Amino acid sequence: MGVQKKTRKFAQRDERVKNPPASAKQEKPKDELTTQAPQAPSNMFFTANTALGPPYHVLVDTNFVSHAIRTKQDLLTSMMDLLYAKCIPTFTDCTIAELEKLGDKFRLALRMAKDPRWERVRCSHSGTYADDCIVDRITKHRIYIVATNDKDLVRRIRKIPGVPLTNLSAGVLGLTTALRLQQESQRAQQVLIVAKDFPNTTSINYASPWAGAHYRPVPGSTPQAVREEKQAQQTYKHFKTVAAQEPGAGVQIVDGVEHLENPPAEYLDPQNIRNAYAHLDGFRQLTAEECPAPTKWGVCYKSVAVNSPVYCAWLLRQFILKGGQVREYTLGDVMEAFYLAENVKTVINCSGMGFKDPKSFIIRGQTCLVRNPCTMTLTRQNTDGSWSFCIPRPLGGGTIIGGTKQPRDWDPNPSPQTRETLLSNAAKWFPFTPESGGKFDVIRDIVGRRPAREGGMRIEAEKVGEGRVVVHAYGAGGRGFELSWGVAGDVLDIVQGNGLLQKASL
Repeated sequence: MGVQKKTRKFAQRDERVKNPPASAKQEKPKDELTTQAPQAPSNMFFTANTALGPPYHVLVDTNFVSHAIRTKQDLLTSMMDLLYAKCIPTFTDCTIAELEKLGDKFRLALRMAKDPRWERVRCSHSGTYADDCIVDRITKHRIYIVATNDKDLVRRIRKIPGVPLTNLSAGVLGLTTALRLQQESQRAQQVLIVAKDFPNTTSINYASPWAGAHYRPVPGSTPQAVREEKQAQQTYKHFKTVAAQEPGAGVQIVDGVEHLENPPAEYLDPQNIRNAYAHLDGFRQLTAEECPAPTKWGVCYKSVAVNSPVYCAWLLRQFILKGGQVREYTLGDVMEAFYLAENVKTVINCSGMGFKDPKSFIIRGQTCLVRNPCTMTLTRQNTDGSWSFCIPRPLGGGTIIGGTKQPRDWDPNPSPQTRETLLSNAAKWFPFTPESGGKFDVIRDIVGRRPAREGGMRIEAEKVGEGRVVVHAYGAGGRGFELSWGVAGDVLDIVQGNGLLQKASL
């Protein structure tokens, strides 16, 4: 007897799939936590981290120390052999605490981690899990290289852009002032920088990284000019120290020359010239024969050139490594700063424009950054009163050719005509190397807004409530770098004079 043939219907679903057993239907508990990974802009993975520079600060984790001992590797020598630069092994409090908890087996690793040659970073957060501490620190402050052979930690760090692996404004005035206050305060007094922009960001309103940043005196006899001369002289002295002791800071001593076709009256007063220029190394006023026609006045001296993005990143790095805290935040009013941390009694307002100060205004500037090298800074005043200059950026940062000063001009777009004028003047007047042939390799056009103020900078203390003080220091115009350390010194005097700073004990 034949067997009846049965044809299975196409795409017929198994009854077990249509009606799964009750055990398979497991709903997610309502109170179960879900993992939320912080998102970072993808473009940051392909951008150079300008906050990194020698000496490199290398955060070392627990496993790396133990591994170095087992393989009989000298920690410092191996790092310097790998990076070809000075390195500073750095340990957090959490790493030290974790080694202490591991007991006698890790006593050699603990002894190595506590070597007085290494740098110790204080931790203010709760808990002592070293991996979380390292990830949190490098996420907030991308100034470290991490040394680890922990695969799980490596996987976490690779999600953070700008972190290499081995196996109120943060403008120049704000950064300098914060660092100066930090140097003089006791450890118990924390300094917090609150800013919308930091050196790793770019904004037309964040002028410091765009600056040409060279040192050039401005003669004058007004009270504002006299004050700025004192601030500039303090800054020049400090810049010379930085250039000699910190080659990675982006500060360099170079020859400076000025040629003026139509010198203002301030430049023809011998007393003004002595007050403004006498402190400069190698200062000499040029003879009529030494001034190229049609210029009528000239001087030469040892100036300072600053690679502004590198220097701002270096300032921030020094501040953080000394225990400073930073917070990215947009303030609506200066009073809001008192609520961003516990027990805030003093706010230093280095916001550039102040907060709705009617005397503040912007000065639009356009310059051009070229790859052509130049060994000196030269400033030239034209007959019509306009100025041109070339400023080399140390550490191979190219040369800034400038520039314009356009008060209250809010146009954010670079002008092709202005670029053509700047480069044409540079080819005629500035000492670029012969192989340039009057042609320039342009990296970018730069437009920035310098925060200025009628009557000059506002530097004063203002009581804004019971036990609360705001110290104002803003409105430097185009002289932020030239005045920075002098302004920081004035702010320090005000803070100490009002009893707002507990002086560090030696």
